[in-house]
Amino acid sequence: MKHYSGIDYEHFLNDIRDMYPFSIDEAVLVELIANSLDAKTTLLDIRIDPEQKIFELTDNGKGMTARGFELYHNFSTSFKRKGYGIGFAGLGAKLGLKISDKIVTETRQKSTSTKSFRGASEWKFEKLKKRARTNAQPVWYDLEERTLTHHGTRVRIHLRNKSHALLKPAEVEKIICRQYLPLLLLHEFYEMSAIYNRVNVLINGHLIEPPQFHPLKTKEYILRRGKSRKPYAFARFELHPDEVPEEMQGIAVSTFGKVIKRDYLKQYFKHMNRVTGIIEVPELVECLTTNKCDFRREGTAGNKYYRFSKLAQQEFRRWLEELQLVDRKEIKSDRDAQRLQRVINRIVGDIPDLQKFYGYRTNREGLVKEDNGEYTGAIPEKIGEQPEVKEEQSGEQLVKDAIEQAVKRIQGLEPGEEVTAEKKVRSSRFGPKIQYTDDPHRDDISWMDGETVLINTAHPTFQKAVSKKVVEYHNLFAAALAMLREIPTASEKIELLERFMIGWGKM
Repeated sequence: MKHYSGIDYEHFLNDIRDMYPFSIDEAVLVELIANSLDAKTTLLDIRIDPEQKIFELTDNGKGMTARGFELYHNFSTSFKRKGYGIGFAGLGAKLGLKISDKIVTETRQKSTSTKSFRGASEWKFEKLKKRARTNAQPVWYDLEERTLTHHGTRVRIHLRNKSHALLKPAEVEKIICRQYLPLLLLHEFYEMSAIYNRVNVLINGHLIEPPQFHPLKTKEYILRRGKSRKPYAFARFELHPDEVPEEMQGIAVSTFGKVIKRDYLKQYFKHMNRVTGIIEVPELVECLTTNKCDFRREGTAGNKYYRFSKLAQQEFRRWLEELQLVDRKEIKSDRDAQRLQRVINRIVGDIPDLQKFYGYRTNREGLVKEDNGEYTGAIPEKIGEQPEVKEEQSGEQLVKDAIEQAVKRIQGLEPGEEVTAEKKVRSSRFGPKIQYTDDPHRDDISWMDGETVLINTAHPTFQKAVSKKVVEYHNLFAAALAMLREIPTASEKIELLERFMIGWGKM
């Protein structure tokens, strides 16, 4: 039976291809592996035949349902949900059509008591009419082929020419190590956090092993939460005696085994080319962009990623300080810095869009005022996301204890007695800390380091501001510039900068 994919998608595929910062071959491989991982595979069996121009990937995941197999061929619908895996767009085979003569897919659903599906298809471009001038359309045919002996999915791509990277085993291995290095290294973490069972990757029967290095210094963290102590994040930093390969330099930030970006978390230090590492946070999967090459910076997902990045910067910074790799002399906050900090706190306190990035809580006591004007007791509330502490001192436990105490007290009141006011956690500061630093090697006027704005007194702009006696204006603008670098879009930066300076002008 012949099926049409439903839309003329030539321009659509070109747009999808262009959103990746690497070749279409690499994009195809990344997406195919992502789909297999979402299917909970424990084996990626890659077969490459350069002479026949065939690239084939077989997994032993749960396979597709009949509905899923139908949607697999549909360009206008995705059956994946964002936040539940890294293959949410299902683009591997679709992108593969761009560089192939045809794609043969076979899937076998993992048998259950009520469901069992097996399907196979041949998918390719085909002109609707032999003499038509319009572009060819993607169509697929049902096949009788049944070669899978286990549940899972096999995708066989018949490429157009022999020059493709997908037909070069060494290149395929490099791509996998670059894009999915955590998947090859963090088996125990993924098993403990119930993300994956151990995943083995074969290329023409050869088991891929992660690159072997011998670091000089390492530091490793496994972050846990809740009574179950279930791990939710992993971090490992390494300092090597010699320069590591360029593609390994920096800290790889990953989710669900896929490296999303690799950088130095906005830190500058000695021997940068000798430092590598991994930070794996499965929860950040809901923050991914469609091409899985960056994190979203807007909305709730953007705020979540921003909070994570601040914590990651702080931990990385502490490690660098332990190894004495940070090459700068910081000046302690003086009266000018403290005064500037108070001014910025007042300005940010009037801009809600900045408060979500730079709002802080303190333990200042206070009473809760009711609508009738009377003050009554306040039960402490759980405030935001806090660093993990001992179980008995967690925010959740404090809330629970406070509620229990309040109930007991109310139940024991005599007629006419009033509830004694409780301490309440309140917000009293809305801006970052301010410090000066003397770093002539950096071109930055200012930058954020965790929750602190560092103003570079070695920058020529600062020196000129001193000579012109406009240091206050310079420092205020420098602090605003550092904070606004964290804001997602350019339009938001300009708008918030204007509101920031207006707030200062009205003081």
